[in-house]
Amino acid sequence: MKEFNKSLFWGLFFASMASGLGGVGLAITRLALPQTDPFSLSFLRWFIMLLGLVAFSARALLTTRFARKDFLKVSLLGIAYFSGFPICLTFGLEFTTSGRAGIVFATMPVWTIIIASFFQIEKLNATKFIAILLAFGGVVLSLASNLSENNGQILTGDILVTIGVISASIFTVFAKGLIKNYGNQPVMVYALLSGVVFMFLIALLFGSPFAGSLDFNINGWFYVFILGIPSGALMIYFWGLALRMISPTQAAICSGFNPLTAILAGAILLGEEITSLFLIGFLCVISAVIFLQIANKNE
Repeated sequence: MKEFNKSLFWGLFFASMASGLGGVGLAITRLALPQTDPFSLSFLRWFIMLLGLVAFSARALLTTRFARKDFLKVSLLGIAYFSGFPICLTFGLEFTTSGRAGIVFATMPVWTIIIASFFQIEKLNATKFIAILLAFGGVVLSLASNLSENNGQILTGDILVTIGVISASIFTVFAKGLIKNYGNQPVMVYALLSGVVFMFLIALLFGSPFAGSLDFNINGWFYVFILGIPSGALMIYFWGLALRMISPTQAAICSGFNPLTAILAGAILLGEEITSLFLIGFLCVISAVIFLQIANKNE
């Protein structure tokens, strides 16, 4: 029992850290976008992330051999997550705000539950449902002050970000078994490799990586570094560790930290206002994570 509780605690911790770093990345992405196009930025960020993960995982990569069908599955999941998610998210942030993108990202637990339940991978019970509602309600409260505008352009951005969130949920549900069999680092690196290759082709077709889109100033390169390492490689590494210890729904509940840190980073870097609703929502999300941890001790 003690070992199970320890695994749950660290799983929730790593998932929360990954989500928090992802939220910071939303604000940094908006700072970097004026100097490039979304496709080139997505490729560059995740290429740097790939290099960082390879450095962390060199030994594991040399000793891991995938079965052919599993390698194909890893590649397809990599295209869904490491291409679909960053491209939709980055492109969407050209039209919507980091706060609204954070709210859309908070729907990830809902999509995760729908997908996992549909494929009978995980059962939905009252405890998980209540915890997710509490976390999602907290996110909505914290960002309610940013919902005053709703024109067609912003709606387009919200839809694009939603597509990216669904792609991330697909990976969260189906990668857990592969991570258990082969380990966190090999699955993440090979999935990221397939995603980066696909993303490079997309950047060549729809962006301009060799025609000025990678001509950053010093600040721009600093933004790219933050997106590639702390909010990139480290974020994915933590998320993979979490999926080894907890279920997809338990990991998804921690995604509530993403919009909360996005608002905090937006306030510091972009001058966005933090309201009392933010503090209330933050407490709700923290309460949801604690509630889920206590409830799982009794399962």
